[in-house]
This record gives sequence, structure tokens and C-alpha cells, in this order.
Amino acid sequence: MEKKILFIDLDGTLLTDTKEITPENLEAIRKAVDLGHAIVVTTGRPLYSTVHQVEKLGLTQPGCYAITSNGALIYNSNTKETIFQTGVPRACLREAFDEAFRFGLHPQTYSATGVLCEKDCPEMQYYAKSNIIHYEVVEDVTQVLDFDPIKLLFVELHDRSRLEKFREHMKDFSKRYHLDMFFSCDQYLEFLPEGINKGSGIRFLCSYLQIPLEHTLAAGDAENDITMLKAVHLPCVMKNARSEMYAYGKYITEHDNNHSGIAEIIEKFML
Repeated sequence: MEKKILFIDLDGTLLTDTKEITPENLEAIRKAVDLGHAIVVTTGRPLYSTVHQVEKLGLTQPGCYAITSNGALIYNSNTKETIFQTGVPRACLREAFDEAFRFGLHPQTYSATGVLCEKDCPEMQYYAKSNIIHYEVVEDVTQVLDFDPIKLLFVELHDRSRLEKFREHMKDFSKRYHLDMFFSCDQYLEFLPEGINKGSGIRFLCSYLQIPLEHTLAAGDAENDITMLKAVHLPCVMKNARSEMYAYGKYITEHDNNHSGIAEIIEKFML
């Protein structure tokens, strides 16, 4: 049997809307791993939030990896080592935060241990709760960070169009600092280094592990999953995805994220 590698998004894909993992999904993942297949959590979440989910899934044995922060940090879940990391230039942080505040949006970035923001607000509390993550409110993020952070994130909980207008406004900024901008869900707009995304993370990891791309499949539901779906041999899109995402899947699940769509994919293509 050929070894396959499944790259799974977390929010809206593996996790239910209440951020749980169904028993069926858990059981299917364990069966796949027991057969020698690899499961790689591939998420926009930062490392410290991803580790919590990886441990919950039991994906910490040799050969287990996680692609975090949309490809900005890749982690060996068994040895607990970072094998790849990049970041957005610190020089762009002040301007990005000030522009977000002008638009009435919540900006945040990341330290080595948690999230950094300059105002406590419902958006920050929502993000921290749903990602099970520590955050710190500081006067000026540029004075606290002594390295390039993994990414920038902008949050608007109720009206995606406000983030879309902000993205349009920040086009020149993104060109100046060589950044890519994309949605990881309707509430989150992310800025990452140009060319860094889930797809680049998959190509790096497959090369690192010497696994041919013909043996890869992926499951996702949102805009930040497009590069991942394009990178693998068998892209699977969740039933609950926005309808424009369906074009990126060779397979659309019959079950959504709340009804074990991942177990469906694993049973159909890996077991």
C-alpha cells in the first residue's frame, strides 16, 4: 500500500463550529495513522494554538508534522522542533496597525509565546477564546518585538466587507513590503510574506520528507486553503465552504465540518 499524506485545515474543516473534534473524525485519523499514512494539521493558527489540537489528536508520534500560520512556521510534532520559519518585516508593523485603527478594525501580531495587540476589545477576546491562546496588550508592538513576527491579522466579527475595503486600501502597502493578503475565514484577514502560504508549506514538507506530490490529498473550506488545494494531488473541499470554493476541489464532501466530513474523506481515499 502506498503511503499517503493528508493535509487538514482546522477551523471549518476538522473542527466543528464549536471547535470540537467529532469521535468519528478522531477514529478515522487514528485508523489512517495506524496504517502508516501521515496526517498533517495545516492551519492559519499560530504554533502554540496548533500544538494543543495536535496533542488532542494524538499526532505526536514520529513522522507527525504541523504547518502553522498559513505556512510561515512548520513544526515537527514528535521532536517539538521548528523546521522552517519566516516572518513579516517588523518595519511594516506601525503603519499596518495605524491604518487598521483608522478603519476601525482590530490589528494583532505574534510574539514567541502569544498574541500581541495594542487595545483589549471583543475581537481580541473572541480570537483568544476560539484559538485557546494567551494575549498581551502593549502600548506599542514595535517596541516589544525584537524579531520579524510570523504574520499580521486583522479582525472584524460582523461585516466581512469592511475587511475587503481594508484589503483594497492596503494594496500599495502590501507591494512595498512584499506581503500577500488573504482571508482565513470571514472574520480574519491575514498578511503574510509574499509566496508564503499553505501550498508553499506543503511543497516544503513533501520535499523535506521526500514524499511525492502524487501521494498527497488535502481538505479545506476557506480562501487561505486555495494554495493548499492547488498543491496536492487530490483536493477535497468541505460541503460547508463558500460556494466559490467548490471549483478548487476534485471532491466535495457530502458531510460538513459538524458531521465528520474528514472521516468521510479518510474512509473513501485512505482506508
